[in-house]
This record gives sequence, C-alpha cells and structure tokens, in this order.
Amino acid sequence: MTQQHRSGLSLVEVCVVLVIISLLIALLLPYVQKSRERARKSSWKNNLKSIGLALHNYHETHRFFPPGGIIREDNVAMHDWLMMIMPYLDANPLSGMIDYDQPWDHPANVPVFKRLIPYYMIPDEDLGLTSAGHGLTQVLGNPNVMHRNSSVGLRELKGEITHNWLAGEIAGNYQPWGYPFNWRPLGSKLCDGPESFGHPGWDGGHLLLVDGRVSFFSEETSPEILRHLANAVPVATRD
Repeated sequence: MTQQHRSGLSLVEVCVVLVIISLLIALLLPYVQKSRERARKSSWKNNLKSIGLALHNYHETHRFFPPGGIIREDNVAMHDWLMMIMPYLDANPLSGMIDYDQPWDHPANVPVFKRLIPYYMIPDEDLGLTSAGHGLTQVLGNPNVMHRNSSVGLRELKGEITHNWLAGEIAGNYQPWGYPFNWRPLGSKLCDGPESFGHPGWDGGHLLLVDGRVSFFSEETSPEILRHLANAVPVATRD
C-alpha cells in the first residue's frame, strides 16, 4: 500500500514556530528600543550642536552672543535669543516673516510663533502648543550669559570658556520658543522636577558648552560640579 506524503504543517509544528517567533521578538525588542533611543539622543545632541554653531555665528557677526530677551524701556517684551539665531539655522525664511517692530505675541507674529521648530524640540516628543497657540521649546539658555538686553562676548568670559555653558534641555514647564525670557538657572541637581534641567527618561541631561561641545551629565552628577558650571562668570548687562 502506497504511503501518502503529508502536506502542510501540523498544529503542533505551527505552535512551535509561533513560540520561536515570539521569543525572537521578545529578545530583539529591547535592543530595537535601545537603538531608537540612542538615535533619538544622538539627533537631539546634533540639534544642540546646531544651536551652538548658530550662537557662535551670531557672535561672529555681532561680537557678542544674542541677548536673552529684548525688553523695551517701557518694559514691553519684544523678542528672544532663540528667534535671533534663526537666520543662522535652516529657519531663515521664518525669521523674514517676523515683524520686529511688534512684540513676539502680537497678532502679526502669530503665524511664525505658532510653529514648532525641530531644532528646539527633542525628536518624537509631542509637546503640542500653549493655550494661546504658541510653539514650545525644550531648550533654555544660561542666564549668566544671555539675559535681559545682554550683550556678552567671549572676551568677557575670558578663561571660563571650557567650563561655562550656553544652553541645555529642561525637564518641564516648557515655554514658548518666542518668549523673551527663555533662560533658567542651572541649579545643583538635574532631573529634579519640572523647573530643573535634564530629561527624566534619560536620567540626566545635555548641556551645550561655550566652546561648542555638547556633554551629557548624569542626574547623579555632583552638586559641586553643577554649582561650578552654574556660577561661572555671571556677566552684567553692559550700558
């Protein structure tokens, strides 16, 4: 009697294949997630480097870093440093749409400041908009260097370039990127609540240093080190 050959897989064999596939997915998924997170951090680090290059190009043109915010004599807040470096990023067309004679939140400037600027946001994080419809930023500046009507140049930082900072990512309480007060003290601990610097999901944060480097500091970084960075060369506004 001729034996007939089986065609297809038995139920047991299908189950075995599915179990093997599930195990492979379980093994590979953490690796894929870590790879994506590394890529996200790398992309954000490059954003900060681009911001650093824009700040130095602004400095090359004006001989000082941009003021943290331009505030008129009548205390009307006009524009901030993130807006002033836009011509040195790939956002130059947007800077040409701004009415510089009007405050940042004037209706004439809404079409620009409602936009989300990729350079100012960590990739794949949806911050949304403020209730007034303004785009947000996850990067704020060093108030020792960029503050109200400031004009601080490298010559005033003297020997402090290698251990002074320009900007970094913040842990929360995000502000509109056009807000003329986009600076914040570093503090003595990273990832220490929404008013601190850092990214809680990364257990630390990146700081853009004056010499253009971007360094990652763990949330376990010594308070003495952060205080040293935070206290480096406070520079008063020049008259």
